[in-house]
This record gives sequence, C-alpha cells and structure tokens, in this order.
Amino acid sequence: RLQAAATRCQVFLQAIPQPVSHPLSLGMAVLAMQVGAVCAPSLIPRTQCSSFKARRSVAGNLKGRGQFTALPPLKLRRARELAIGPAQQTTRSKALTVCQAAAIEATPAVSPVKAIVVAIQLAVVNTYLNIFGRFETGIRLLVDLVFPSKIKNIFEGLFQCYKEQVAIGNNGDMKIASKKTSAVFREMIRAYAGQMLGTPYEFPSYHTAIREPIDYYKLGNDYVGTLVDYQRSVLGNAHHWDDIQKKIDAGENVIFFANHQSEADAAFIPLLTQKTHPGLGEKVVYLAGDRVVSDLMSKPFSMGRNLLCIHSKKHMAADDSTTKSKKMRANIKTLKEMEKLLKAGGTLLWIAPSGGRDRKSADGVLSPDPFDPDSIELMKKFGTKKGVKKTTFYPMAMATYDVMPPPVSVGGDIGEKRIVNYTGCGISLGDPIDVTENGDWAKGVAEDDYKQALAEYTFEKVSAEYSMICGCMGTGDGFETPISCTRPWL
Repeated sequence: RLQAAATRCQVFLQAIPQPVSHPLSLGMAVLAMQVGAVCAPSLIPRTQCSSFKARRSVAGNLKGRGQFTALPPLKLRRARELAIGPAQQTTRSKALTVCQAAAIEATPAVSPVKAIVVAIQLAVVNTYLNIFGRFETGIRLLVDLVFPSKIKNIFEGLFQCYKEQVAIGNNGDMKIASKKTSAVFREMIRAYAGQMLGTPYEFPSYHTAIREPIDYYKLGNDYVGTLVDYQRSVLGNAHHWDDIQKKIDAGENVIFFANHQSEADAAFIPLLTQKTHPGLGEKVVYLAGDRVVSDLMSKPFSMGRNLLCIHSKKHMAADDSTTKSKKMRANIKTLKEMEKLLKAGGTLLWIAPSGGRDRKSADGVLSPDPFDPDSIELMKKFGTKKGVKKTTFYPMAMATYDVMPPPVSVGGDIGEKRIVNYTGCGISLGDPIDVTENGDWAKGVAEDDYKQALAEYTFEKVSAEYSMICGCMGTGDGFETPISCTRPWL
C-alpha cells in the first residue's frame, strides 16, 4: 500500500525542486498525498488533459510523462486558491496556514508558479511536522533532509544542548526533556522552513511583530521560557512597572537604557512581567543590531518583536567605506521612524547603549559593558525634542548571560554556534533619570563634559542594579530574593 501511495504522488514529487541532493523519503511521499491531491492538477501536462477538473482526476495516476506547464491565468488563480487559500479565510488547517505564511513573506518579484511550488514544499514540511514533529527522531530526520550543511550542524548541536538543559529542569528526566524540546523545535522548523524554502524576510527600518499566521512572538517566549529556572529568577523594583504602565496608557513614552547579555534578552520583559502586567511586554520596541535580523538562526525570533533596525558602531568598525556609508544611511532612515513613534506617544523603547552584548573579562568576570556616550546623547535629544510626547528614561539591568552566552569575540561570521543553559535570570529597573541639566548627573560638571557625565551616571545606575540581581544566574541551590526584588510568578 505504501508503494501504491507513493506511485500516486509521483507527479507531485517530481514537480518539487529539492533543496538537498537526495529525494524525499517514502514516508514523506505518503504524507504528500493530501497536498498533492489538491495542488498537483496545476502541474499536469496540458497534453494529457485540457480541463482543470479532468487534470485533477488524473493527478495521482500519471507516471511523470511529459513536461509540466502552468495553468492559464484564471485556472492558475484557482490552483493558487486551492494551494494557499484565501487570505480572508481564518478557519484553515495548519498545513494551509504555512502556505499562507509563504505567500505573505514572498516578494512581488516571485512568479506565480514558483509561489505555488514553494507553498507545496512548505505544506509537505508542515504536514510532516504535524505527524512526526512530536518525536525527536522525526525532527532530526527532517533537519537532515532539508537544512543546509552549515545550519544543520549548528541546529543539531543546539537541539542536543537544549534537550540536556531542559532535562536539568525536569530532574534529569530525558524522556520529558525530549518531548518538550521536540515541541519547541517543531515550531522553530516551521519558521526556518519559510526562510529557507520561500523568500527570506527582509526587515524594514521599523518592523512590527508578526503574530499570524505564525505567532513568532509566542515562538520566542516558548523557546526562552523553557530554559528559565523561575525558582531563582527575579524581578527587581516591580513598582516601577506600575508607573510605566500608567505612562504608556496616558500616551507618554518610556525609554530603557539597558545592558545587553544574550540573544534572548527581548523575551525577558514579557516573561518576567506577564503575571503582573499582562500585555505590556508585547508593546516594547527594541533597537536591534544588524546581526539579529540577518542571521538565519536569529531571524524567526526577531520577527516576533517590534524592532527599529540599526547598525551598531561596534560592528561597523571593520566595514569598508562604501558599506559603512550604506549602513549610516539606513540608520538615518531608522531614526526618522523612531522620531515618528516618539511623537505619536505611548512608545516603550529598549536600547543597549553599549552597542552589543556583554563579554567576560580575561579573568572570567562578567559585568555590563560601558555605555557609549553618543548613544545616550542621541536618545536624550530625541526624547526631549520639540513635538515629542513626554518621555521618561529608566536604567535597566539584565542578568541573562547564562541562558545563551555570546561568543568570546565581537563580530565574526553570521551563524555563530549556539549554546544554551537552564538558568535563573533577572531584570531590574532603577529610579527614573532626569536627563536635563537639572539632573543629579550634571551637578558640578562642566558643560563640555555633560555627554560623558550622563553616560557614566546612567552606567553606574545600571551596574548598581546588576550587582543586586546577577547572583540569580545559574541553577542548583536557591538564590535568596534581594529585598527590592520579587518573584510574582510563584
């Protein structure tokens, strides 16, 4: 029966250009039947049958004779509707949902025929995941078939590391860890497939979180949240979040000056404030560097956040003059988008003035990297600019390094090796900073030194909060809750 089913899918399978050197397995051929029954008619040779209905009836019986041609425009439109589904239809199976995701992310330059083929490919992958994605062996087989060699090696190592760390949080039970890891990575592969088989998503200067048809926001929270030891994690000075909620609701702006420790940092405001301030974390807009929007392994998580995409000076140091000039023009465009948001009001903005993730020193000590005075000054000017709604600045400490430690060196090739840990994490807000010349930071300081003084003052406030919560990282013995911290999720 398997052989018979595979024969019926022969036309369908031959119409799919494979991203790998070897064909799909027999099991995936059988899974392709439900998609092939709908989509294959558009790929049947015209010489075999002229009508769409007739071609649909013989789709499973042809044995790959002749050349495949596209349907006429009207029938091609009908085939596309069958394969992708009307955009307005909400009650869709998950297989068609992924097809819609491919259509949304495709650029106008993609031909209709190619769009259909990509939709079919994604539907096959999605159907496979729906059935076999619950199992570790099913995940590993699909990764081996579909992923490019470099990404495959990174992904396989990450899968094993992730499973081992999840086991720590489940008393060493590898069966539970395998099940939880497979559930998370199944959704990750759905997202990666859209980037590899379809048209890769290009981030605009201002990107808003994509919540459907794939909820990338939830994907990121699930991936990071499974690694968090909530018994050790802390939320510092939680009363500030009450004030922030009121300011945002009143149409005012809030800007966080934060240290930056891991790729997962964008998930921690939602994860640690959801219990006390549900939905507030969804509103945060992050100033994001070019690496998190260009690295394939990072992109799906970035697609689930609101981003202002900017090129960091730290990562532009090695660029040639032409590339650097192009990136500077892109930064100017992003700053214009940021100004619009601040003038509209109700914007919650996160920025890492250090320009990158914190690294350990040569002797292994981890502490926040110093803040760039120009970055602080820029945000000060935008936050106090004429026409901008009232803006309040908060120092924010993030103790998140252990969950996804960055590579030792700054820069390097896109596609860094990923290591994750099951660990406690924490964030803490300091008191608001008066960035005007009336602030404490400006007392006794010459006007020429204002920019440096404000950066140092802000950095000191973040460092003070960080020293209070950094002990939460790690696992094992408990971390005693500091006097100004809480664990509202317990």
